[in-house]
Amino acid sequence: MILIRDMVEKDYEQKGYIHFKSWIETYKGLMDSRYLEKHSLERCINIAKKYPENTLVAEYNKEIVGFAAYNKSSDSVNNRGEVYALYVLKDYQKLGIGKALMNECIKRLATYEYVSVWVLHNNIPSIAWYENYGFTKDGKTKSVAVMDNYNLDEIRMSIKTKS
Repeated sequence: MILIRDMVEKDYEQKGYIHFKSWIETYKGLMDSRYLEKHSLERCINIAKKYPENTLVAEYNKEIVGFAAYNKSSDSVNNRGEVYALYVLKDYQKLGIGKALMNECIKRLATYEYVSVWVLHNNIPSIAWYENYGFTKDGKTKSVAVMDNYNLDEIRMSIKTKS
């Protein structure tokens, strides 16, 4: 059984672990290994503690196996909400957990006309997942400098929440 709920303090370490492990599972081969090596478990737990607002966790058989974070869009557009993170441990993917997390994010962002996600331009499996959910590439791109001589190139995908 899948349960989606707000993250609470006792969830910080598990949420941090999912963040850490999912990055390794998802981005190996898609990101520079030097950048991935900077992504530590301690850093991810600290992020969970520092930014607990608007974070959902997914329980599957009473174990936290995924999370999502959402809020107003980082693009400073009034009619747009954003899902900042959506991660499910690899062993629990394809069970509907990601969809359940996204459904709850969309529900909580329903006051916005659009909801967007930023995805690495070369993350084909995630792009396909978002397209299957109903997101479309909207033409916006960005390049984020994360290290000397290394940028993360991302595309924005959007879904309309209001008819």
